[in-house]
Amino acid sequence: MRVGLGVAIGASVLVVAEVLARGQPVPGGTSPLGEAVEGSVLLSGDPWLLWSLRPGDHEEVGVPVHVNTIGMRDRDRGEKRGPRVLAVGDSSVYGFGVRDDEVFTAVLERGAGGAGQGATEWVNAAVPGYSTFQTLNLLDMRGLALAPDLLVVGNLWSDNNFDSFTDRDLLASYAGWQASPSHSLRMELESSGLFRWLDWTLRVAPQRARAHKVGWQVGGDDPRTGTRRVDIGSYAANLEAMCARMYARGGGVVFLLLANREDVEPLSHDPAWAPYRQVMREVAARWGAALAEAPPAFQASGRSADALFLDQMHPTPLGHRILASAVDEALTARGWPERAMTLTKPVSPLVVPADPFEGRGREEPAGNVPGGIR
Repeated sequence: MRVGLGVAIGASVLVVAEVLARGQPVPGGTSPLGEAVEGSVLLSGDPWLLWSLRPGDHEEVGVPVHVNTIGMRDRDRGEKRGPRVLAVGDSSVYGFGVRDDEVFTAVLERGAGGAGQGATEWVNAAVPGYSTFQTLNLLDMRGLALAPDLLVVGNLWSDNNFDSFTDRDLLASYAGWQASPSHSLRMELESSGLFRWLDWTLRVAPQRARAHKVGWQVGGDDPRTGTRRVDIGSYAANLEAMCARMYARGGGVVFLLLANREDVEPLSHDPAWAPYRQVMREVAARWGAALAEAPPAFQASGRSADALFLDQMHPTPLGHRILASAVDEALTARGWPERAMTLTKPVSPLVVPADPFEGRGREEPAGNVPGGIR
């Protein structure tokens, strides 16, 4: 009798607690590895992408950001009205620290027809911290379904960054975890408001001290392996794979070679990202893709690094306008969109240059950007 009464009382308490917990708002966002996110767009873990943008209206470092229903920093798109451009890359392409209408893709769309209603659509599918591995998965999952006529590829900083993990291994382990019993159990428990509250209180909240950083810095505080997130051979192969996907669709590619603060205020004659930039140039030449080089455009502006960059690499609104001009000039030189931009499939394999910095991540070579995912 007492046992039965105790069970009944316990069950009643759990029911009441569940009802109360469900009535409370979610206490905070989480990064892909369960860390609290402060001051950044909310991100969701994903077994194929590692993380993705959460749809909705958010505030990031004091700037409003809109994420559409398919996880892109863009408005929802319907049927194509004309040529459609899809831009992919990491946080510099996504537009970290600037408003939606200040990102270079929005600038280009307004220039193509005024107030974002022109005949040419510029869709921003870039995500903070994305490497070429993640971008390829994004293209296959939802990007190519938008039927882009042109792909703007701005992947650079995340791939060449030294960190405590490599994308190939992390993607494999994440996908494996999704199939595990612990993942299945967690997915069942996620429907419980009481579980979510307890999970936040006992596991996530104590980690808030580690969360004073942008939300995509997965592993940023852990000992660095000395290796790139994406080795230079995989980087080359992934860029070629993007070209191959657009070639099969009869579309074109523009490689956007991004700039950073050191292009305006040099500190090193041998920066660690130089080999990756060279690979992008060579892949563009092999496939007959257009190449928009941001460094000379930023240098030619005559503006200071502080006027062009919010930090080491994220462009200011002015920087995004310069990016837009660089891309527009590359396209104008090809006569696009009046003249279709197509690719030429290479007949010989790419010879990938050696990476003299691989394995030296702990040394923080001169000119390298330390820390976090970009």
